[in-house]
Amino acid sequence: MTTAEVRTLTARAMFAAPGQQLNGLEAVPEGLWLSDQRDNRTYLIDYAGTVLTSFPSPARNASGTSAGGGWVWVASNTSPATIFRHDPHTGHCTAAVTLPQSEQGGVHGIQWRPYEPGERPPTAGEAGPELHPSAPGGRPHDGPGTNGTLWVTRPGALRIDHIDAETGDLLGQIPFAATRSHGMFWDEADNTLSVAETNHGHVYRLDPHDGTVRDEWRIVGLEVHAMTRSADGRIWIGDAAQNTIFAIEP
Repeated sequence: MTTAEVRTLTARAMFAAPGQQLNGLEAVPEGLWLSDQRDNRTYLIDYAGTVLTSFPSPARNASGTSAGGGWVWVASNTSPATIFRHDPHTGHCTAAVTLPQSEQGGVHGIQWRPYEPGERPPTAGEAGPELHPSAPGGRPHDGPGTNGTLWVTRPGALRIDHIDAETGDLLGQIPFAATRSHGMFWDEADNTLSVAETNHGHVYRLDPHDGTVRDEWRIVGLEVHAMTRSADGRIWIGDAAQNTIFAIEP
């Protein structure tokens, strides 16, 4: 995927991450949600690095992290690859979805998105009997389309999956030929998906419809794992090797 001329950007170290080894980042107005792959906790920190809250997750080797639809989403980079949905106020895990072909490639990064205009949720399957009709939670899920979508990096399979966030139904796939896809963010200005590749620190701005590379650049001086962008245009990088959060100014 690498082109001959790739511009380089340098990130500035901002602060140490809480926990032991961060592996997921998502920017929200309050600060940064991050997940730690060793203590398997998810933290909300402000933009100065102060911990505002944290909670444990069922995710193991917790990796990708995103927020949307009123939830915090944390990916488990183990087999079977699973994404867990959490209440951001209590930390309670309220649902889980196992990825299609979960044995292929694990999951390193996730990005929540609403359904875009023209995107249609998959057709709901035939309803079966509830597991426990007299108790809450008897239904397996609330049906496709009720909680938006997730973009999911699948490094071992060299692709990025687009799934329904409630059911896990596959909505689409785009190729990603670099070997270690990780964190990503969505650009609202042009509806592109920027995805980091950890081994060489390259970031690819992709057309989400077919995976066409629209731009490529490289971050030098650190190992790029988690990646997100805040509303002020800063790109935030989580380096798991240093357990440090870096930023690139707009």
